[in-house]
Order: sequence, then structure tokens, then C-alpha cells
Amino acid sequence: MSSAVFRQLASGGEAQRPERLFRAAVSAFVSLTRPTRREIAQLDDLALPLYPLISAETRRYAAAVLSECRTPPQGLLKKLADEPAEISASLLIRSPALSDVDLIGLIARHGKAHARVIGRRTDLNPAIAALTRALTAQIAETDSQMETGDSAAEADVRNRLRLIMRAANSQAPLGWQSNGAERPSAGDAGRILRAAALSGEQDAFENALSSVLGITLQAAREITGFPTYGELIIALKALELGDAEAFLLSATAFPGLFSQRSAIGFFLERYMVLSPDAARQTLNDWRTGASHPGHAGQPAAISK
Repeated sequence: MSSAVFRQLASGGEAQRPERLFRAAVSAFVSLTRPTRREIAQLDDLALPLYPLISAETRRYAAAVLSECRTPPQGLLKKLADEPAEISASLLIRSPALSDVDLIGLIARHGKAHARVIGRRTDLNPAIAALTRALTAQIAETDSQMETGDSAAEADVRNRLRLIMRAANSQAPLGWQSNGAERPSAGDAGRILRAAALSGEQDAFENALSSVLGITLQAAREITGFPTYGELIIALKALELGDAEAFLLSATAFPGLFSQRSAIGFFLERYMVLSPDAARQTLNDWRTGASHPGHAGQPAAISK
């Protein structure tokens, strides 16, 4: 970053120097075609101490100019994304540097305002889009009855998002196989399945299902090829995954089934009433060949 940027501070009063320096540094950074790690760190080192001294308008400017940047400084990115939605909107809508986990965390921390803006992203993961629609729709209904404060509906959805975010914060390898080795825990199984479901690789999710469930690849394909998620939730309940993690995986595998808010509530109801013991018995039948997905005897509450 050229020292010429800082010489621009010679003009202007002392009260304007933090604003001028901050804007100049951000402008100089985004003009770099391929910023180095040193330059990225340099902007964080310069901008973060100035951050409490700059106005909301300057923060909005920084969010706008950094919204197209693929490698912004992470410290500054986090500060700007955590600003109120009217300041951070450009980043929330366009930034390629915000991952699915980042977006879930922002919705969990800030609720409906950030959710509404994030919902405008063109590349939004279908599972996050469904939760975003659920949150904003539930709040719209509750806001007509409540003047102030977070609604119970908002708090519930935000808590579910926090659960998904925690499960997504670490990755697990896909190396476990059903060869007599110890099967992964529920937490590890969830991370393995999530990594596969969001990888975009063909058959990755089916291979992961086969691995963590100890069933054949053909059986795993029958689960994901079933018209609804009825077979999948049996497998996920047998693994003792939480309802939030189960929803994320199901919505990723069957995104077309969650276009309506009511479908999310219906899914959660079905998943919660499903007996873990019954799910484990069905999974054991799949493993032994006594039955296979699509033909297992299922309670009426989960068979459709």
C-alpha cells in the first residue's frame, strides 16, 4: 500500500483525519488487483484502530466498496457485517467472502433485519434461504401483535440457527467406512454429512450416508431418490442428530420441498415425533437386508 495514500492527510483538519485516512486506505486496498497477505493484514492493522472514530456513513462506504472484494481483511469484514443492516447491506447481499457459516452466524446474532437483507443474495444456499423466509414470515405475523422486543418465534429460529452454526464450525474427514471401525458420534456424523451435502460433488452425500450409516451405496441412493425426505429423516434420527442439523441436511438434499414456511414447521414436527428407537430398528433392518429404503414398515406419521 503506497505511502502516497497517507500523505493525503496533510490537508484537512485534525477532526477529519480518521475519516480521511480510513477512506483512503480502503480505496487504495480495493484498487489492488491481487492483494498480498501482507497488504490484507496491513489494512486490518490500520483500519481497526480507527473504526470507533469513523462515522456510520464512512462505515457504509467501506461496506459498499469491499462488497465485491474476494479477499477482504477478516477483521474489518466482521466489523462491517455486524453493523446494522442499513450500513452492512452491500456486504450482506454481494460479498463473496461471506460463507454459509458466516451468514448463519449473522442471522443468529442479528435476527430479522439481517435475515431480510441476506435473503436477497442470488447465490444463497437453499437451506439458509428457507430458514430466512421462515424467520421473516414468522416475524411479520408476530409484529402485527407485538410493538417491541424479539418475538418467541424469532428467538426460536435464531436458536436453531446457532445450533447449525456450531455444528458447521468444524470439518470432519470422510474417511470412516463400515469395516468394523467405530462409527462416528452424532456430532461427527453431522459434520461429515454436511460437508458432503454442501460440497457440490456428485454422489458425495450418498457416499457419506453409506459410510456413516453402514449401509450399501445403493440403499443410500434410494434414500435420496425417494420422492420425499421420509426415508432420510429416519436415517438422521437414527444418528441422533438434532432437529436443526437434520433440517439443514434435508433441505439441502430436497430443496424443492421447503419453498413454503409451513413446510419447515411440518418437518420439525415430524422429526421430533419420530422415535429414535424405531429409527434405529429401521436402520438395522436396512443394514441386515431385512428391508430397504422405500419398503420399510414406517409409522403413518413419517411415511409420506
